[in-house]
Amino acid sequence: MLKIVCRVTVTAFLLFLAVGAQAQTSDTYYQAGLKLYSGQDYAKALLYFSAAIKLDPQNAAAYQGRGNCYYAKADYSDALQDYRQVQQLRPSPQINQFIDRIQTKIGGASSSSDMMAGEDVSSGDYLRFFDKGKADFQNRQYSVAAKDFETALQKKHTDYDLFYYMGLTYKFLGDMKNATLALGLANQIKPNRQISSYIKSLRLKLSQDDRDWVDQQLSAAAGGKEIHLHTRPANATDYALRLEGGTTFPNLTDFIAETSNGTTYTLAQNGTASYNASVPNVAAYIGFEPVVNLEQDIELGFVVGAIPVGTVSEQYTQGGITTTNSFMITGYVLGLNLRWLIGEGPVKFFIAAGPLLTPISINYSQVVNDVPINGNFSSWGFGGQAQVGVDFHVSGIAFGPLITFQAISANNFSGDVVDNSNNTDQNGILYTLPNGQWPSIVPVTGGQSAPSGAKPTNVDLSGIVPGIHLSMFF
Repeated sequence: MLKIVCRVTVTAFLLFLAVGAQAQTSDTYYQAGLKLYSGQDYAKALLYFSAAIKLDPQNAAAYQGRGNCYYAKADYSDALQDYRQVQQLRPSPQINQFIDRIQTKIGGASSSSDMMAGEDVSSGDYLRFFDKGKADFQNRQYSVAAKDFETALQKKHTDYDLFYYMGLTYKFLGDMKNATLALGLANQIKPNRQISSYIKSLRLKLSQDDRDWVDQQLSAAAGGKEIHLHTRPANATDYALRLEGGTTFPNLTDFIAETSNGTTYTLAQNGTASYNASVPNVAAYIGFEPVVNLEQDIELGFVVGAIPVGTVSEQYTQGGITTTNSFMITGYVLGLNLRWLIGEGPVKFFIAAGPLLTPISINYSQVVNDVPINGNFSSWGFGGQAQVGVDFHVSGIAFGPLITFQAISANNFSGDVVDNSNNTDQNGILYTLPNGQWPSIVPVTGGQSAPSGAKPTNVDLSGIVPGIHLSMFF
């Protein structure tokens, strides 16, 4: 009876304060309550903290002040509700520990009233995993805490605090769907107006399909079905398709030497010849990866990509004869990429690495006064890559910047050479000649021997590749 009278008094006081609410703020009432609390006038302080909450339901400090008042008045049940609201608005290990102490004081949340009749519970195993989960939660190791809570859930399905902590853990992991479900299950066990309000705010962040799924699970739980929750970081699924784009800086040393030698050779002709050339020094990388989620925060991607390097071209003219040489270079990338995600919530860092197989093709053409010699050469190289980057998870996708360090190159380019001036078609290998000769990159065909000092032409696509990625989960 006394408690009812107190609540009526609180309501009347709030109505009185509402008249002047336009001129007051939540913080004004909070500060007034704080002074009264310091003076140990807990009854009046409680009224002012309640007024502060009335004006600002998100004022965590006011909830904590009111909880302190309830605690000082030995009203541990109401104090527990306010401290839980503080934990939702402003989580901290200290508040969590205080909640545990209050639960112990009032008999804990694992009392017989929280257990189904006839439920077979191994309390030792349950408490071991539950307590470990709480410790991990306090240390902000949310992924580990979620696994501990899920193991505890296999031992007992009717603990309010287990579902409550699971909900907060999923929320910090960015898994709003499971957070809403877990808190909803907690609210079914012990209905709480503040938690109901918080669940409504979480539901607003879900898609309609996710809201329907949560409702179905809650209905099944209300009908007696055991609901098993599983850790799913934001947007993580068993499969994904990742798209990557970046900028490469090919190291075409042999082809730079080719054009340098061409310039030197032309200068030696004493003005009777002209020469111009270009070598690509930047190229795009375009790739995609089917991805398998091996386990929490570990993904395996199957790399397929292309690097259209471009065309090395040169034109030499002397005595009315024009010679044009071109080498169109295209690289391909096949490989594996093991990625490890680091961090909690919807923003994570990652590191990744894996081997690469790199087929590279060179489409060669030499045209002398409109008579062409053509060759299609190819080679395989073996290399690898390492990556660092950031994942931003939003509504079923992840995106962010990344930097790739790749080491891929190939030589021994072989293929068919078609000489239209002599109507011949022979196998050949591209060689780079020594000592500043020009042309310095030439196909050596048939039974010819490579010139002395010549080496197989090399294409090196190693280096740093800045880029971006986009992953779609399904």
